Amino acid sequence: MKKKLFSAFTVLALAFGLSPAQPASAGVQEITIALWDEVQAPVIQQTIDKFNNLYKSKYKATIVRTPWGEFWNKLDASLPTTKGPDVTWMNVFLPKYVNGKTLEPLDPFIKKDGMKLSQYIPGRVAAFNYGGSQYALPKGMDAVFVAYNKAIFKKYNVTLPKTGWTWEDMVASATQLRAGMDAAKSTEFPIAMELDLQPSYANFLHQDGADFLSLDKKTTLAGSATGLGTIQKVVDLMDNKLMFPYTTLSETKGTDLFISGKAGLVFIGSWKAKVLEESSLGKAKDIGLIQMPKGKLNNASVAGGLGYAMSAKSSNKEGAWKLIKYLTSWGSMSNEASNNIEVPARADAQRAYASSFQNIDAKVILKALKTASPYPHNGLPATLKPLQDSVAVAFSGKSPVSTSVKKGAEDTQKLLDGANK
Repeated sequence: MKKKLFSAFTVLALAFGLSPAQPASAGVQEITIALWDEVQAPVIQQTIDKFNNLYKSKYKATIVRTPWGEFWNKLDASLPTTKGPDVTWMNVFLPKYVNGKTLEPLDPFIKKDGMKLSQYIPGRVAAFNYGGSQYALPKGMDAVFVAYNKAIFKKYNVTLPKTGWTWEDMVASATQLRAGMDAAKSTEFPIAMELDLQPSYANFLHQDGADFLSLDKKTTLAGSATGLGTIQKVVDLMDNKLMFPYTTLSETKGTDLFISGKAGLVFIGSWKAKVLEESSLGKAKDIGLIQMPKGKLNNASVAGGLGYAMSAKSSNKEGAWKLIKYLTSWGSMSNEASNNIEVPARADAQRAYASSFQNIDAKVILKALKTASPYPHNGLPATLKPLQDSVAVAFSGKSPVSTSVKKGAEDTQKLLDGANK
């Protein structure tokens, strides 16, 4: 029987992306923490090592890293069981897991310890409060901005982007770059972008006043005349060869194209700042950062962020809580900031962030956060899927924006109406 149970655990562990860990010493309780980011994992491991040393006779925490593309499906499979992680990264999908009763409310732990949540940025605390209960402690914040390759602009004698630039200014610069690249018969492109919701079109829709999802989570304006025009202008970038074609962007990350020197500029999230900093392009001091170009109304980024949540099925909730507290402490967040992996959700730890970068101007990132709008998501991905799928079809060129996105927005609105009854 024990052999069968061990085999079952091994299968489930491997399905979640977990290599069988070394057993803890007698009396030491195991705590697992699930995350997906390969850039952040080594720095968070530093915190885990300190935690394990502090509680070496009582707890042993282990990171379980699963790539983003597999993370949520595997969390869905494991979290309802006792074999899932004790602690997990959580984002806007929180309502789904709360409604599924797979996350533990943290209020009793917070109250017992007399913990003050005022040490975290208020908006990030609110992001993880659902139905009046706190289900995660905030970890970090993010924003979207533009990175540009100074060497490419210089090579083609194009003026560098300037503060206060507009979408039209960007198109004009990209057109000049395109002319120079064509003359040189280069395979470079003026613009790269990761066409997912947060690093691209959620920002543009908000900037034009046609939000992907309203603040009250009840309406999408993406199918309005303004919204369709916003999506069309992204398609126009690809059609006019000012941006890499959809086939390339769907196979290769825009960030990778940029740091390999193949793009003049890239729309990028702060979660990739460390990648920019450590790239050969960054070390050559050839990367400039600037706020996104202004749309019809503003140039505001949409901002999200992560938190640490506890599994309702954890067999070691006291240990899981101690780990969550330790991971979101001033010391831990300051270490993440000084290692430039994320803007901390604690204001008292943010000072170390910008000063930790030597090759890029991270003050641009902090400035973007000051005017950021909440990431447009209601935690119910199925309601938003028709619209997201339709935008992907429009970007691929398989259907006109006016047809696909309009229909996708109508289908999403029907689902939103149903969810909000």
